[in-house]
Amino acid sequence: MLAKKINNLKSTQSESAFLIRKIMSPPKRPKASTIGTPIYHRKRRNWQDDRDLLTEVNGVISKIDGPYDYYSPSVKGFFDKVESIKAKGFEENPDAFFLAMWVREKLSDLLITQGTYSLYVHPLSLPEDVEQVIKLEEKKATNTGHDGHTNISLASLFPNPKLRAFALERVQMLHRGDLIAYLSSLVARERESLMSCSATIMDLIHICEHKINLRKLTVKKRFTVGETDLWIPSLSLGIEVRDTWNESEEIEIIRVLSDTNFRLQSINLCLVSPDDLSDEAFLKLREIEKRGVIENLSVIRIGDFGNYLDQLIANQDS
Repeated sequence: MLAKKINNLKSTQSESAFLIRKIMSPPKRPKASTIGTPIYHRKRRNWQDDRDLLTEVNGVISKIDGPYDYYSPSVKGFFDKVESIKAKGFEENPDAFFLAMWVREKLSDLLITQGTYSLYVHPLSLPEDVEQVIKLEEKKATNTGHDGHTNISLASLFPNPKLRAFALERVQMLHRGDLIAYLSSLVARERESLMSCSATIMDLIHICEHKINLRKLTVKKRFTVGETDLWIPSLSLGIEVRDTWNESEEIEIIRVLSDTNFRLQSINLCLVSPDDLSDEAFLKLREIEKRGVIENLSVIRIGDFGNYLDQLIANQDS
């Protein structure tokens, strides 16, 4: 009888301990490995990204058991165009730049409508006239915001082909093809860069703010010693932006994140890096998260920041 009472007491204590651990366990936090998509699907860092994207799509198109009818005029036209680009070379090839831009737009639409996608399951609606699509993308990329008409020549502004390709990408990504707005922003950012922060860091902060504003969240710029760059009160989220990694700065990063946890009692912390940060440097930053030094930390690239916010909002509402 006594043994039975002891066993019942142990069972009750075990259940109580489980409930305490469940209550005290930290909230689920999004992982970069579960929200990421291939970088070249959403962003052009260099001509190799155009090559990889168009080659991947052509690989799916050519599959016999794939989702495309290879003998359809639109499918064959797209396939032949990519093969033509491949023969001429992807580097500094305007057709590759604009066709890859169009593919990324379609993939973005898929992400919005499907939440996630696979090129083998969700086929793209390929154009009947691929040359016309390239011309339309070029027109959109050089729109100045004045009824689509401009006397400004990108070739004269940016004679260097690599610099021109970079400018085209920035105009499209940040200003929806408005060249005048892009040039104005360059002047504004140069003025801001004189206030001690590097242009790259300020760029990342601006993109973070844009994604935050799209979700109608209130954000506070901290720029205080020992606190993260941005703070979202409603999500109890501190955001630190870093565009490089080196061993000597790691202690400083950990100190800033730890101090933010202490001062603001943050539930979530996020360390954001550029999409074009080298994989080696990004993995070094990820090691801070993996080591569990700061339990509420997620380390992600800027391209995943919007999805990260959406998951935090969904976790909060659930």
